[in-house]
Amino acid sequence: MKPIVVFSITLLTALMLEAVPFPEPLVWFRPEWALLIILYWVIALPFRVGVGLAWFLGLMVDLLQGGIIGQHSLTYVIIAYTCAVFYKRIRMYHRWQQGFFVCLLVSINQLVDFWIDHYLGYAKPTLMIFMPAIITGLLWPWSFIILRSVRRMYAIR
Repeated sequence: MKPIVVFSITLLTALMLEAVPFPEPLVWFRPEWALLIILYWVIALPFRVGVGLAWFLGLMVDLLQGGIIGQHSLTYVIIAYTCAVFYKRIRMYHRWQQGFFVCLLVSINQLVDFWIDHYLGYAKPTLMIFMPAIITGLLWPWSFIILRSVRRMYAIR
């Protein structure tokens, strides 16, 4: 299989996981799958994957979730840019430390999303907005291992 096809499949898988419905009581425990995948690719291939792909993936998530067009694109671009600037430092850390950094980045994503939703009257203040960031940070080590093995197996460069 060609590397570009495998790369596209990982992004499509992230979008499919974003579309999986969650029960209402567990909606706060939903990880940010698309952001997790884009963070991995920005760290692994910073000169090939960046802000443009994050913007496109954010638009796709906006279309999937039926929200405001551009909301996720804005946050994904902010996070991808931050990750692209610090990718060398992030690579030096252990996976659990990277998971903490991912948790911080996804927290910024959640906070900006909350501000937009609150401004439009869709969200009420709660600390549960940070729960997806914690879940995503905890999933980072396993996602990193899986995606790295896929990248190496199919020689994605």
